[in-house]
Amino acid sequence: MTATEAHHSLVTRQLGAGIAAWAQLAHEIGEPGLVAAVEAAGRDVVDALHAGGTLLVAGNGGSAAIASHVAAEFLGKCVHDRHPLPAISLAESHSSLTAIGNDYGFDQVFLRGVQAFGRPGDVLLAMSTSGTSPNVVAALAEARRRGVTTIFMVGAKGAGQADLADHLLVVPSQETPRIQEVHMLWAHAWCEAVDLSMQESG
Repeated sequence: MTATEAHHSLVTRQLGAGIAAWAQLAHEIGEPGLVAAVEAAGRDVVDALHAGGTLLVAGNGGSAAIASHVAAEFLGKCVHDRHPLPAISLAESHSSLTAIGNDYGFDQVFLRGVQAFGRPGDVLLAMSTSGTSPNVVAALAEARRRGVTTIFMVGAKGAGQADLADHLLVVPSQETPRIQEVHMLWAHAWCEAVDLSMQESG
């Protein structure tokens, strides 16, 4: 087998592995208890935005990209036209992140965003595949002190972190790509629900 053929074989193998993992995950994330937990968190997002609250989103690395994606879809739209909604990715500004990290420490990069923007009636959606990211945990604690509803999306390693948030949503996987894909699935479902509810309410 040539080097090119070997590379192509790896693509085929990994695609197959990803599809197989998703087939298993699709069954597991349909478990009634988990579905009910995701629905409850989503209802809090919808209710907060209908009441004029703000959605704050935070995460590191790939989860930072998801945070920006999620905030953009609430500010813009997911599928259906409706008026823009207040959603802020706390991971968005490189200048803010590096300034806060330099002056106060990286553990505070999201906490200070919550201090600046978080108010009772708002929602903080935090993501960490491990469930232990110090800057995310600090932001969740600050949000709860301020009366902000907290949603924490994690992977299987974070299953013991229920005391950190009002809603702990655990993807039953230890594979970071799969965990992040499910986090995006859940956020998309909520955003589509908001789109439809805003249309129906005029």
